[in-house]
Amino acid sequence: MPHNTQWREQLDTLLDAFNERHASVGKGVSHSTREARSQGLYRTFALLRKLGFKPVPENLAERHVRALMAYWTAQPLPADVLLDMPITIPRRAYPCSAAYIQQQMSFIRVFASWIGKPGLVRSAVSYVSDPSMVRRSYGALIDKGWESHGLAVDEVIAAVDAVDGHVGGQLAMMIAFGLRRKEAVMFCPRVAEIPAYALPVQHPRSDHYISFLRIKRGTKGGRLRYAAVRTPQQRQALARARCLARQDWGHIGHPGLSLKQSLDLFSNVVRSVGLTKNDLGVTPHGLRHQFAGDLYFDITQVQPPVRGGELLIDREVMADAYRQVAEQLGHHRRQISNAYLGSPVGRRNDEADLMGAAS
Repeated sequence: MPHNTQWREQLDTLLDAFNERHASVGKGVSHSTREARSQGLYRTFALLRKLGFKPVPENLAERHVRALMAYWTAQPLPADVLLDMPITIPRRAYPCSAAYIQQQMSFIRVFASWIGKPGLVRSAVSYVSDPSMVRRSYGALIDKGWESHGLAVDEVIAAVDAVDGHVGGQLAMMIAFGLRRKEAVMFCPRVAEIPAYALPVQHPRSDHYISFLRIKRGTKGGRLRYAAVRTPQQRQALARARCLARQDWGHIGHPGLSLKQSLDLFSNVVRSVGLTKNDLGVTPHGLRHQFAGDLYFDITQVQPPVRGGELLIDREVMADAYRQVAEQLGHHRRQISNAYLGSPVGRRNDEADLMGAAS
């Protein structure tokens, strides 16, 4: 066994052998997933050394996992955990977010299966006394859309246009159809639109919509989805996108730039006009939240829970609206809409309590 100072080389070997594999099914994973896993595992083993350990990757043990969880949750190291060397990092002043902890635990759990220790990592709640520290909340508590932060979408996009028209067009597609950044950069407008009758047989059709966009390039895991063309504003965004795409199969990213260069340019341009949490209080991803709330209103004619909308509507209508929003955002589970629209359960219980108190 090589000396444990060579842990990076050993981790490289394991990543080369296993990182392309899906955690649970027999298929590959996307480049972004591989990159996130790789960076997360490098951080984990570097952190372990700062916490007083020096394990080779293949010898990752339960005491290491407990020490990591103690650090991430801002707790002292367990008294029964023996260290290999002095600690060189101070205890955190406050816990990491539940989302971050769950993500890191998932990376370690997958890694443990690579080294033949599939049961090494337990559920996150088993390592803490307060389950709320590691329990993610999937129901949005505040609206992350631009308009809820007092921003006029058209004015902000106009400011971006003054810096770079391609990025402005990409933002216009994001608000119009709920696209992610990468999906917008790679969008090919002249081949994307199809009539409703051309949808796959298994796709739930709607009499309300004449055509849909077929969205696949740049999606997570290459998953295909269809977004309805519903409004004149969407038509305007599509017309603009067609002008930006120079060829029939052309995309609306910058011609002559690689995908990475186009994505970097997008990020640089939006930062230059203040589209960050620290400056304007929103990010481009907030346009997906804006789109989700607007689509929900279009379907139900009431605002979503996260915008303070009325919940006393037909449950089946509400469930179907959550399903449609999830599907048009590129998700397969209806519950994902909670992260954009807010949880209907909590608000419904709150309103029931209020009605009971008033009666």
